[in-house]
Amino acid sequence: MSSIEFPKITKNVFVKLASIILFMVSINSYAVEPFFQVHKADQSEVYGASIGISDSFFNQREFNWAISYNYLGNVSINNLEEYSPVWDESDNSFPLNTVDLMLSYRYYPKTYNSFIKTLIFEFQAGVGIALTENKFVFRPEIDTDDVYFSEQGDVNVALGFLVHKKLTKQVSMQIGVKHYPDYSEFGDISSVYIGFSYRFGREGGY
Repeated sequence: MSSIEFPKITKNVFVKLASIILFMVSINSYAVEPFFQVHKADQSEVYGASIGISDSFFNQREFNWAISYNYLGNVSINNLEEYSPVWDESDNSFPLNTVDLMLSYRYYPKTYNSFIKTLIFEFQAGVGIALTENKFVFRPEIDTDDVYFSEQGDVNVALGFLVHKKLTKQVSMQIGVKHYPDYSEFGDISSVYIGFSYRFGREGGY
């Protein structure tokens, strides 16, 4: 399993998300849920991570929003021959850094089964906004323009499905799937992940 190399931007994102969490907890008006996830993408040797927060809309526990910072390393480009017949295969890997904004619906099973009662099923839809550009700069002897595979500010559709397993009133384990149907020039990208969340603040609507 290859190691995950986080880019420099991670530190700033951690600080900003931590500040948001502390602010929302201090006003004690929302049950915010910070979460951390580790991803395995559908491409071999591609791993990543996400950190973010989620909350309900108007104390309605079924309807939620989430914002997260996401990183996938060493993502490859499909169909390289479309860009150049002299492509160096060793350069075919790029990091993807995004901020995802998601809306979701959570289904709480109504049952007397003690195990199923600890599960929450969540369906997500939203967008991923690229934070960095990925491009290939051709060698000087090749007379062609640089190729951009993604640019800062690119907006791509993001879909997800996850299951929450409540371990305590505050702590839940997450198992899920995230899918970008068409991420800039990278094509479709999917990943499975496992993570944990912790609920802060009041529990209105829960």
